[in-house]
Amino acid sequence: MGKVIKYIFASLFLIFALMYLLMTAGVMPDTKVVAGDSLSSEVIASLREEGIILADEKIQYFYSEDLFSFENYGNLFTETRVVSYEMDAETNKRVIYSLPLAQVSDINLVKGESEFDDSIIEIFANNEHKFSLVVSREEDGDDNFYSSLVSQWKSLAKN
Repeated sequence: MGKVIKYIFASLFLIFALMYLLMTAGVMPDTKVVAGDSLSSEVIASLREEGIILADEKIQYFYSEDLFSFENYGNLFTETRVVSYEMDAETNKRVIYSLPLAQVSDINLVKGESEFDDSIIEIFANNEHKFSLVVSREEDGDDNFYSSLVSQWKSLAKN
């Protein structure tokens, strides 16, 4: 029985170590919000190829709920747009929600109830809720994402 437990713990350790290495290498999405400039060029190219971001856009912040793919679920904003995308379970097709920051009328942060619950950033246009972004609370990523998004939005509103 003792050997079985050792093998189980060793296997779990190896799995978590491999996941950590893949996240660090940018092959798998991180479990926390990341700055856009920390995403690999391959990830950026893939997001462009999938039509999630435009060729001239630069991601400011990014978060994916998906542990294995950058393309299935994600939330981000660029210097000009806010974007959330997901795979529709019924059609197995990607749905992309986006709005130019110049058209945003309000942005609201709804904090997750605990450190393990993601926060929600609600995006409004013409004072109507349009869509929401899901962002991790890990290492205050939700606060960083939200405050940077609001700052970018307000700076565009001044121009």
